[in-house]
Amino acid sequence: MKTIGIILAGGIGSRFGADKPKQYCTILGHEMIWYSIEAFRQAKTIDDFIVVVDEKEMQSGRLSREYGVTLVQGGNTRNRSFKNALDYIYEHYPNCEYIIENNAACPMITPELIDRFITLLEEYDFVNTAYKITDALGSYTNRIANREDFYLIQAPDAYRFPLLYRYFDENSELCHPAHQLPLSTREYRYFDYTDNYKVTYPDDIKIVEMLMERRNKQ
Repeated sequence: MKTIGIILAGGIGSRFGADKPKQYCTILGHEMIWYSIEAFRQAKTIDDFIVVVDEKEMQSGRLSREYGVTLVQGGNTRNRSFKNALDYIYEHYPNCEYIIENNAACPMITPELIDRFITLLEEYDFVNTAYKITDALGSYTNRIANREDFYLIQAPDAYRFPLLYRYFDENSELCHPAHQLPLSTREYRYFDYTDNYKVTYPDDIKIVEMLMERRNKQ
């Protein structure tokens, strides 16, 4: 039995507006992607992990040299990149039972959180990072929407690998892997990751640095 991690780092960060992809921008002295790499490296439940990158980074091999990680080339969509990762795991880790993925733009992940998600997979088919909606929620079609019927999903998310590999379709219009699983699968919604933050815009760097400094003080 193997547990494999996936770090998705193939995005170009078009909304971020920097001269390089945001996952390579610096947060408190380290590249943003470094935080995900270190979390996976220190997690007790992870046997190995891979990093999905774009073609340019794949050819340069810089991440592999500097961080000693295994690189997998992504595709032109998130689903294609994720499928490339799943195919690589299927080929190179035939005994893989569990996987957990994180977006390199979500640098607040910790080894303890990874271990918690993998432990939950012993009982559930997949685990989502979930957040309750605290503002009013609108609907384009019905105008009125009950926020209690919905929740937000963020990375990381974890799965029983054989189940996900069976159902995941890279050509689907659904962009979250769990949405492609049968409704009968057992979901755990993890609401306790309270300081997660996805970097989308340049000012988000300051917010993440503040969150990291506060965590370090605690």
